[in-house]
Amino acid sequence: MKVLQVIDHLNVGGAERVLVDLTNILNENQYNVTVLCLLKKAKLDEQLNKNINVIYLHRKNKFNPLYLIKLYIILRKYDVIHIHLRQVLRYVSLLFYTTRLNKKKVIIFQDHFGKIDTEKTISPSIKEAMKRCTAYIGVSDQLTNWAKSNTINSNIFKLSNIVRQNKVGINSNLSSTQIHIVSVGNFRPQKNYEFLCQLIAQSSDEYNYTIYGQLVDLNYYHKIKDLISDLKIEDKVTIITDCDNIVSELPKYHLGLHCATSETGPLVAIEYLSMQIPFVAYNTGEVAIDVGKTFPSFIQKDFNVENWNTNINTILEHRADYVKELKSFFTKKYSEDAYLENCISIYQKLIAKQ
Repeated sequence: MKVLQVIDHLNVGGAERVLVDLTNILNENQYNVTVLCLLKKAKLDEQLNKNINVIYLHRKNKFNPLYLIKLYIILRKYDVIHIHLRQVLRYVSLLFYTTRLNKKKVIIFQDHFGKIDTEKTISPSIKEAMKRCTAYIGVSDQLTNWAKSNTINSNIFKLSNIVRQNKVGINSNLSSTQIHIVSVGNFRPQKNYEFLCQLIAQSSDEYNYTIYGQLVDLNYYHKIKDLISDLKIEDKVTIITDCDNIVSELPKYHLGLHCATSETGPLVAIEYLSMQIPFVAYNTGEVAIDVGKTFPSFIQKDFNVENWNTNINTILEHRADYVKELKSFFTKKYSEDAYLENCISIYQKLIAKQ
């Protein structure tokens, strides 16, 4: 079984992180897996295992048919073509109408769309592309339920996101004199950093905050920088925009925050769990549902600053107790073995149907 993971590029992001982890896990378990990037090298490429073959299409113009011909020549060499992200499917699906690729190969589309709670409609062309795939994989119940209700595909599976256990020490470098709080998310309006700034402005002066995020939306980034200045919280906030491996940084922090208004994961919440860091997050995404059942104080159902700060203070007071519980919770919910077994089971079922 030859597997090809397909994406546009491996810039820092949730879907990209999932592809890297999934590919590495398949590779380490002796599965034949290759990565195809439609564009060029990016920041997360170096985090793939060194023995994994990465192909770059170096596409410069998506309307140039020569790139589609090159793409077809590559894709036809693999048994399972595993596509990530809707814009990637939109491009690859052009081959569904001009060749018999989707009739001869197992083509899986994995949907990472983070706004499914608020944006449920899709273009007819994308819907048709999803239908012509062999199967649809959603990373959350919200996505798979949406796919079923819209008859997106006859084969619908769920493959929840995980985060790999990191070899760095768990909470090994914590300050004993100051409280360090972290928030992770690329700069875009969905991440709701306006609320985070209000939260910081009304929090204890003993708390120091760090925001990790790539500059996806430069205008939004400058808007948040101006708000930080207006609220006079520059001394409490550090912004880092060039971190490629957030998990290695997390041991420095006592608590995590996530204020995004819509998510499928969110992946960062699983990263917090993997490093046994308590967190406070808005009630959106698959992880919020699971975490809220066991740790209800971690999940907020509104954007009331006072409620958030009250929970932050309470969790920090009982932090040691939470850390002990988070290890077993993470192992039970987000084990690599179960993730691999589920993924391979999907591949094998679909190959058997061909």
